[in-house]
Amino acid sequence: MSTQGLVQLLSNAQCHLRTSTNYNGVHTQFNACLNYTNKGTNTIDGSEAWCSSILDTNQYIVAGCEVPRTFMCVAIQGRGDVDQWVTSYKIRYSLDNVTWFEYRNGAAIPGAKDRNTVVNHFFDAPIRARSIAIHPLTWNGHISLRCEFYTQPVQNSFTQVGSDIYTGENCALNSGSGKREVVVPVKFAVEFSSLPKVALNFDQIDCTDSTNQTRIGVQPRNITTKGFDCVFYTWNENKVYSLRADYIATALE
Repeated sequence: MSTQGLVQLLSNAQCHLRTSTNYNGVHTQFNACLNYTNKGTNTIDGSEAWCSSILDTNQYIVAGCEVPRTFMCVAIQGRGDVDQWVTSYKIRYSLDNVTWFEYRNGAAIPGAKDRNTVVNHFFDAPIRARSIAIHPLTWNGHISLRCEFYTQPVQNSFTQVGSDIYTGENCALNSGSGKREVVVPVKFAVEFSSLPKVALNFDQIDCTDSTNQTRIGVQPRNITTKGFDCVFYTWNENKVYSLRADYIATALE
């Protein structure tokens, strides 16, 4: 399995980090990112890992997100400047930050084997959570680790609305018979980053027919990220003096 296409939560500052304890002020969660190095200035930049101040199985590092994320993988690594690493751990997670669950019922997950080798663990199924925590169970030398959580990209809906798409008075639909249409180009106020879905509805209808049946329609055509063609149409003997429509366009970004 691969982490390609997944978001690195810590490296991209997509979460808040909290720990149970810190060895001191330069051995904190701020040094917990995967592959973090301090370029040898240990007294200034601190350890090349998060290091707990207490050595027991009650220690943890937790990542909390503003919105729920879909977690796919966790990566763990030892301390880069000293022979210290977590050899096994368990994962706990919560969607509402009230009720917490233990992944695999708290079973131990193999951890690091040395200072710098990255060990990935892909979850058996995607975990939907706001917060997720690593709880070290066993360790070499000291509870010290660097880590990363990989999630699916977050997609948010971006919506634009528009009004007053008008055929004009006494339009081409007001003469002839059979299938007829009027095409009105529409440009979005802001270009979408992906192709949107477009829905249209009438807000004005001015038409007549000798059989007392109203035959009109409106649909989008040639949708792009920049706009679309609004197609008004009628058929049979219907006569349409004018039509007006509104639109709503939505895309996931």
